[in-house]
Amino acid sequence: MNQPKNLLSIGAFANMTRLSIKALRLYDQLGLLQPRHVDPQTAYRYYGVDQLSSARMIRNMRDMDMPLATIRQVLAALVSVPEQAEAMAAEYADMREQEARQIRERVKQFIHQVQKEKKPMTFEVNVKQIPLQQVLSSAHHIKVDKLDETISKTVDAMHALLKEQNLEAASAPFGIFHGPINEQEDGPLEICMPANGQVKGKGNIKVKELQAGDAACVMTVGAETDFPTILGAYDAAADWIQKNGYATAEPPREVWHSGPGEDAKMEIVWLFK
Repeated sequence: MNQPKNLLSIGAFANMTRLSIKALRLYDQLGLLQPRHVDPQTAYRYYGVDQLSSARMIRNMRDMDMPLATIRQVLAALVSVPEQAEAMAAEYADMREQEARQIRERVKQFIHQVQKEKKPMTFEVNVKQIPLQQVLSSAHHIKVDKLDETISKTVDAMHALLKEQNLEAASAPFGIFHGPINEQEDGPLEICMPANGQVKGKGNIKVKELQAGDAACVMTVGAETDFPTILGAYDAAADWIQKNGYATAEPPREVWHSGPGEDAKMEIVWLFK
C-alpha cells in the first residue's frame, strides 16, 4: 500500500492535532472535517497538511465543550466572514459565563436550603383581602438572562402609556409567574400595573381585570429580596396555605414596591381558596 504524496495518514494526523482517530472519523461522517483522500480499496483516510489548522480549531472548540452544531456554524463563518466566527466564539464564552453564574446561584440556593433545614428563617405571613383589580398586562416568554431587563422596560412602557392618557398607576407593579423562568424555561411572566379610570391598552400591553380574594402575603425587605433568600417567602406563603387547609387559587404575585438595592421592598401575594 502506497501512501499518497504530501498527505498524512489518519494516525499521523491524529498525533499532530491531538485528536483521536475515533473523533476524526466522526468529524468526517458529520462533514466537519473530511479527509483529502480516501483509499478506494482500504478505506484508509488521508489528510492534507493544510487541514492541520482547521483540525486544531475544532479541537480547541471541543475543549470549550462547544456543541458540534455550533462548531459547524463557526467553521462555515470562517470561510466567508471570519469576524463573524470570532463574534460567535465570544458569544459562546458569554453564554458559558452566564451558565457558571447560574450554577453558582443554584449552589447558593442549595446551601440556603440546607441551612434552612438546620435553622429555618421565619417569614411572617399576613392574610389580606385583595380587591378586584384593573391592570395593564403584558405577557413575556423570557429566560432568566432577560428577566430584569424585561421587567424594567415593560414597567417603564406602562408608566409612559398611563402618562399619555393623563392617568397614574393605582399601586405598585407586580409579576405573575405562570411558569418557571430559568436558563431552560421561559415562563411566561405576566407583568401587571394596577390602574384606575378609562385605561386603553396599546400594542402588547392589554387591559384586563384580575380576580379578588383572600391572599397569604409575605413582605420582604433588603437582603430578603435577593435570590435565593426570597424563595423562602414563596415557601412560607405556600406552606401557610397548605397547613391551614386551603388551596392556591392562581400563581403567586411578586409585588415590586421598590427597585432593587439595600432598601428594596417586595411582597409575595398568593391568593387561595
